[in-house]
Formats: sequence, C-alpha cells, structure tokens
Amino acid sequence: MKVKSKIWSALGSFMDHSMINKPSGADRAILTDIETAIERCIDLHDTVFDERYVHEILFLVSNAPGSITFLSRRISTHLDSTREPVRALKTLLLIHRLLRGGDRYFEQDLRNLWSSQDLKVDPSWLMDYNDEAYALVHGYSSYLEERMAWAFGQSGNLEPVRPPFMELTFRSYNDEMVELLCFRLSKCQTLLDRVMDCFLVNSSSDGPVARSVFGLVLRESFRVYEGYAEGLEYLMRSPFNKASKPFRSLVHEILKKSCLQTPQIQDFYQKCKKTNVGKALDYPFVKIVTPSHITSVENMFTSKDQSQILEEDERTTEEIPIRESKNSFNLFPGKLETTISTVWVEFDEENLEATSL
Repeated sequence: MKVKSKIWSALGSFMDHSMINKPSGADRAILTDIETAIERCIDLHDTVFDERYVHEILFLVSNAPGSITFLSRRISTHLDSTREPVRALKTLLLIHRLLRGGDRYFEQDLRNLWSSQDLKVDPSWLMDYNDEAYALVHGYSSYLEERMAWAFGQSGNLEPVRPPFMELTFRSYNDEMVELLCFRLSKCQTLLDRVMDCFLVNSSSDGPVARSVFGLVLRESFRVYEGYAEGLEYLMRSPFNKASKPFRSLVHEILKKSCLQTPQIQDFYQKCKKTNVGKALDYPFVKIVTPSHITSVENMFTSKDQSQILEEDERTTEEIPIRESKNSFNLFPGKLETTISTVWVEFDEENLEATSL
C-alpha cells in the first residue's frame, strides 16, 4: 500500500508540473480564470470579496487536477509582492476561506503544498514592518501558519492533524492515551495563543476586511476552546496515574501552561465582547485552571503504590504503534470531512453566480 501511495503521489506531482509547464489550450484558459478570480479577491479596496469567487476557484480546481499547485504558487507570489496591509490581509483571508470551503481532498492537497513551501502564509517582508498598521497581518499570518495543521473532523469540529510519518511506541495503554490527549491539548494551547495575537488593538485596523478576519478567527476559536476544556476535564479526572513517569511529566506541563493561559483566554473574550465584531457572538464559558488542580493531579500520581510502579517498570509489554492501535478511544479520526464537499458554479453572459450543494 505504501508503494502504491508513493506512485500516485509521484504521478500527481508529474501532472501538476505538466499542467503548469506545458499547459494545453483548455488548461491555459483554466489557469487564466483562476488568476482572474484571485485578482478579484485581493484588490486594494478595503471591502470583503464576494464568496462566489472562492466557489469559482474551488470549481475550477476541481475540474483541473494539478491546477491547485498553480493556485498555491500564484497566491504566494501575490502575498510576497504586496506591501499593503489590506491586500495582505485579503490574500491570507482567501487562503483561509479556501481551506474551509474545499472538500477534504482539496484541504489535504493544500496542506501538503504548504508543507512543501509551494503555499506560503508568512511573507518574508513582514518582519520589516512592525508598526500597528501591520499588527493584524502579523497575528493572522501566525494563526494561519498554525491553522494549516488542523482539519475538520467528522463531527464538524476542528482537530489537530498528526503528521502521517509520526509513529510512536508505548509501554502501556495509559501511556498511549496520555500522549494522544496531551498532543491535542498542546496543539489547542498553541492555536489559542495565536488567536489572541489577532486582537484588533486600535481603531485604524478596524476596517471591513480586518473585522471579517477577526470574526472568522474568533468563531473558530470557540470550537477549539470547547474541545480544549473537555480535554482538560478528562485529563484531570481520568485514571492516568498508571502512566509512566515521562508521560506524567507531560500532563504536568500541560496543566502548568493552562494555569497561565485560561485566565488570559477569559480576559481576551471579555475584551472581544466590547468590540463591534464580537459583541453579538455566543461565547463559551471559560473554566479557569488553578494550581490546586495541578496539586490534585499530582496527589493522584503520588498515591500510587511504589511496589506497583517497580513491578510495572520490570514487566515488558508489547509496543503499540499509534496508527495500528485498535483502541475505541479515538481522539484523532482518520477520515476528515469539511462543511462544503461539492461546489457547482453556473455561468451566464452577464453575471457569475455560485451555488454550493
């Protein structure tokens, strides 16, 4: 199966390069249409682009295998060449909308192109611009850099994606469950930190595009925080005291970080409620993690009988690879779905209309 996967991957790469380097007449027309749709989305006007252009791009790419590489490179080129904060924000917003709007295959292809640096969300020039006008561009770029490692699961919630080559072994079921849960919680903590970096700090950055960006990031953070809170609660009440010492240390680090972060999240949401973008949204209730929670978990760890620890350390158990585990507790479903799986675009001579099915 791995050999077949590599063959298809190589074939797909060949098709991408063939279409871009030696396009046929029909391919050239599609690439031109994609470029035109990109230009319509990222003009210099401080207005949010029409969603129909996103649907048009998704439709064109779905009908031209290989054109997604062209799409990624053209977006990256536009992002790297502009110095206007509004246009940079609109380019990043286009990437975000495409990531959310495409089906799971488009989503995975876009993530692979980001991994290969064909798609860039962190323009090199940005480090030279540190004034307030570019604050949201910095924050949004960092958010998308982390967001690329997430995908919509079957439940419709955002889930962190574990790299396919990452295969670990464990001495026990408890070790495996602790690592899985801590991986997810650690990714939640990082993404929530990036969300808070996107706060609109001044009125000069509070234009229509900035509000659209911040509103989208804020709404996504609600689902991420809800999963984060559920994971923390499960971590603190589950019998992970049987886990080995390295994984108990991992739990301690997650809880220590949450002691600092949960009050920050609460303050952040309180500030957001006072903004034009966030005042009408339905916020999750933030549960504050305190040092007493850490003490309670540590007491659970230390209450374990020392003779049992010694016995477990001496007992050899079969190593369990994550990807081959048959455990029913699955934090990271392998099948990924997004909210829009098919895009149909109808064209007429005067108007362009997009309908999502």
